[in-house]
Amino acid sequence: MAKKPKIAIIGRPNVGKSTLFNKLSGKRTSIVDQLEGVTRDRVYASAEWLSQEFNIIDTGGFVSSNEDIFNKKIKEQISAALNECHGIIFLVDGKDGLNPNDNLLSKLVRKSGKNFVMGVNKCDTPDHHHRKDQFFDIGFENPFPISALNGAGIGDMLDELFEHIDFNLIAKSDDEEDCSLSIVGMPNVGKSSLLNALLQRDQAIVSDIAGTTRDSLDTIIKWHGKNIKVIDTAGLRKKSKMDTDIEFYSSLRAMDSLLRSNLVLLVVDAEKGFTKQEKSIAKEVIKKGKRMIILVNKWDLASGTNVSAELYKEDMYDEFKDLRHYPILFVSALTKRRVSNILEVAWDIFIKQREKLSTKKLNEWVERAVRNYPPPAKLGKSIKLKFIEQVQLSPPIFAVFSNYPKLISVQYLRYLHNQLRDSFDLKGITIKFSVRKG
Repeated sequence: MAKKPKIAIIGRPNVGKSTLFNKLSGKRTSIVDQLEGVTRDRVYASAEWLSQEFNIIDTGGFVSSNEDIFNKKIKEQISAALNECHGIIFLVDGKDGLNPNDNLLSKLVRKSGKNFVMGVNKCDTPDHHHRKDQFFDIGFENPFPISALNGAGIGDMLDELFEHIDFNLIAKSDDEEDCSLSIVGMPNVGKSSLLNALLQRDQAIVSDIAGTTRDSLDTIIKWHGKNIKVIDTAGLRKKSKMDTDIEFYSSLRAMDSLLRSNLVLLVVDAEKGFTKQEKSIAKEVIKKGKRMIILVNKWDLASGTNVSAELYKEDMYDEFKDLRHYPILFVSALTKRRVSNILEVAWDIFIKQREKLSTKKLNEWVERAVRNYPPPAKLGKSIKLKFIEQVQLSPPIFAVFSNYPKLISVQYLRYLHNQLRDSFDLKGITIKFSVRKG
C-alpha cells in the first residue's frame, strides 16, 4: 500500500487548527474549544481530497512565552511534526490579524524545507478576503483566505499544496497497523509515560499535572515486524468530577478510542491501588467486549512496601473477581521495568481465537461440564443443555440452546463461563453467552 503523505497543521493558539483538522478528517477527532491551548500533543487522522488520501497532524498552539510550563513541550511536538510531515498548512487568524508569534512560526516553516501553504482562517465570506493582505508583510506570496468552519477556500489551498508534493517520491510503506491497543485509566496514573516507554521516544507530553493529555493520540510502533497502533487517551474521570467541557469531550474521545482498539491496556497506579473508579472502567471495557490487560504502573514505588505481586493481585480480585480472567502485569514506566513484556503479552492475546472454536469441540466440552455439574432443576423443571456454538468471533459470543433457557441461573452461567475459559485458554478475552430456546 502506498504511504500516505503527512500534512501538519501549525499555528499559534486559537487560530482554528483543530476546527480545520476536524473539517478535513470529517469527524470530531480534535477537541475544539474557545480556551487557548486545548491541543497540546500531536493528533493524527486520515483525510481525502479529490481521491488523494493523506494523513493530517494537528499540533499544539505555538507561543514564544515560557510562562506556561507546557510551552517548551508544545514546541518540541511542533518540531517533531515538522520533521515527519511532507507538507505544512501554516494557519493564521484573519480576524485577529498579524501576530508576533506568526512571524516566529513563519521562520520555523521556512527552515523546515518542507512544502507549505498559508491558510488565512476566519474568512467566512468573500467580504473577508481582504484579511489576507496583511500577511504579505511576513513574506508569503500566496496566502489563501479560508474558513475552517464552513470549508470555503480549503480546496484551493490543498490544490496548491499537493501540486508541489511529489507523491512518487513517498516510499512504499506497510504502516497500516496489524493490531491496535488503547491505553486507558484515571488521570495521572502514567498512561503517557507508559506510551513513551513503549516508543522509547517522547511522543506524548508528560508532566506531573493530572489531565495533561486531552486528545486521544495514535502512534504506530514497529515490533518484531508487526505494526502495533497504540492509542493514548485522556484520563477517565467520574462524571461528577468533570469540571469543564474539555474534560467531558476528552472522556468521550477516550471511550471512542476504546471502541476502535483491539485490546485495552487498563493502567492502575500501584500506590493508589485498584479503586472503584478502575472497577467502573474495567466493567465498561468488559461490557464493550474488549480484550484487556491490567498494567499496575509505578511498581518501583510500591514494591518497597513488602507487598508481593501475588498478594496485590488477590486484593484486586477481592475488589473485582472478574479480573482473574485477564493478565495483570506489574510495570514501571519510569524504570522501564517489564515494559518490554507488554507488547508480547498483548500480541499473544490478540492472536488468540482468530477463528471460531469448533462446534464439535464445544459440544464435547459442554457435555463434560454438564456431567460434572448438571444445571440445578428449578420450579420442578429438569433443565437440559442441548447444543452450543460460537455465533460471533469478536467479541466471542456463544449461543447455548436449552429446553428452559430462562430458568438457567446466573451462578450456573458463571460456572460455564469459567469452565470454558479454562478449557480453551481464553485469558484476556472477554466472552459472552447468549442462552436460547432449543
